[in-house]
Parts: sequence; structure tokens; C-alpha cells
Amino acid sequence: MKRGWLALGGAMLLAVGAVALRPHGGAVPGLPAESFRSERLALPDVELIDQEARTHRFKGALTEGQVLVINFNYTTCDTLCPLGNVVMADLDALLPAGQGVVLMSITIDPANDTPDRMRAAAEEFGASDRWHWLTGPPAEIGRLLSAFDADYANIVLHDPMFLVGRVEDGRFYRSLSMPEAADLKKIVDAMAG
Repeated sequence: MKRGWLALGGAMLLAVGAVALRPHGGAVPGLPAESFRSERLALPDVELIDQEARTHRFKGALTEGQVLVINFNYTTCDTLCPLGNVVMADLDALLPAGQGVVLMSITIDPANDTPDRMRAAAEEFGASDRWHWLTGPPAEIGRLLSAFDADYANIVLHDPMFLVGRVEDGRFYRSLSMPEAADLKKIVDAMAG
């Protein structure tokens, strides 16, 4: 009997260890497991420039205490980026004012995406005051993309990526495909509540 319990206990430890050692957390409650995954990220404090040519620290007033919804794009993209921008615009329309949510569209082409280009794109998609279109020095954008594990070596052939989370604890939910605005809102509501 003792031997049986030891085997069972060992199996339980292996199972617990396997769960504890998963590189990324589980699925988001209420959403299909293949839609999002939870993870912790160590994020740098980089300098970003918004569509009004204002400078912001990534870890500062722009993000402090806020739930962030982040997507990555570039202004001359004519494939996936416009679709992602529509998702962000739809989410922007779904969110109530004053909810403590910041939307961020961060360029993957900082050498060409000037604040003027970012402003034109923001206007095209009807961005509210909570939706920031961000560029910056290429090295700073590169550090941020690396921290988010956003590999855009070939910007033309990029995958869509959306993240929802908080800078303070580095906890983010990453989309694994092009999400629906309503699904992003479910995560925002859970994190803001």
C-alpha cells in the first residue's frame, strides 16, 4: 500500500511540476484556449513618441495603473494592419469613457513611421484620446518589440499580435490569431474589475 501512495504522490508531483513549469500560463477564462495565452513579460522603459509628437516613457504616466491593449503595425501596410486597426477601432468604441484603459498601436517600422504618419493613421481609424499611435527611435522600438517577443524581421510578412495587460506586474494575454474586439473587451473588463 505504501508503495502505491508513493507512486501516486510521485505522479502528482510530476503533474504539478509540469503545470508549474509551463512557459506560458493557461487559457483566458471564457475564451477558447486557442485564442489567447497568459504570460509574464519583463518590459524595458523605452522612449516613445505619439501621433502628436509628444514624448512618453513606456513605464510612466502613459501606462501607470492602466490596462493596456497593444497591437503592432506600420502605416504603409495594406494587408493585416488595417484589419487589426479595425479591431482596435471597434474596441475603442466598445469601451466606456474613464475605464482606465489605454490603447496602443506601436509601429514595427520606426524608421519610416513619423508622428505625422501616425497622426494620419489615427485620424483614418477615428482614434479617441485613449488610443495612442506610437513610434520612436528604432533602437528603442527594437528593445520593446524584443521584450514583447514580437519578431518582425520581415515586416511585410508579419503575424497579427495583440496584447492585453499591465506594465506594473508584466502580466499580459497574447492573442494567437486576429481577435474580435468583444474578446479583447472581456479581458480588459476582467483586468480592470
